[in-house]
Amino acid sequence: MVRIKTALYSTLPGQDAQNKMAPRPKIIEGYEGIHSGPPVKSAVLILIMPDNNELAIPFIKRTNRGKYHAGQIALPGGKMDACDKDAIDTALRECEEEIGVPSKEISILGTLSELYIPLSNYNITPIVGSVLQKPEFILSPHEVDKVISIPLKELFDPNHKSTTSFSRHDHKIIAPGYRLGEYFIWGATAMIIYEMEQIMKTNTRQIEIRKTRKGTV
Repeated sequence: MVRIKTALYSTLPGQDAQNKMAPRPKIIEGYEGIHSGPPVKSAVLILIMPDNNELAIPFIKRTNRGKYHAGQIALPGGKMDACDKDAIDTALRECEEEIGVPSKEISILGTLSELYIPLSNYNITPIVGSVLQKPEFILSPHEVDKVISIPLKELFDPNHKSTTSFSRHDHKIIAPGYRLGEYFIWGATAMIIYEMEQIMKTNTRQIEIRKTRKGTV
């Protein structure tokens, strides 16, 4: 966890990484400019936890009740409430409300780059946290259908990246993402996870280079 925290305080790859997993087209004709107000501040939580002697991230499968992201694989999160002092508060509160992980049990490791979603008008701040043991999840029945634990080594395996196409609002969408069994992670969630993946892989390479240099002295 210390290595992950250190990596998060380095220079973030930001949009360059996010765009690798961005659906195309990013703006759907007829839906650009449909929001009259400013972007809605929101946050999600990437919760790193131990699961069967591996590090894993719990994703949620949303119920079919949502307006924009019904049924999708996502990270726990949502819009900022008046009671939240910052994005960290939002991510922790939403995680506790959606999957029952007590905020007091989560250690915050850092923050990823913000991401704006034109369709929903949400501006997302991804927060990275960790817990010492796998939680006993308690799901919000109105928001979450199930929790899906995915080990980092499987999530970041290049063989699990793929692209799919589908129709949305009568437009063809080309979506890169992560294919793991029956689940496909795409859109904002894939864009956020890809930045996390690049940060961790870059940090690992830097550590390996330093070890090699020390070994040749």
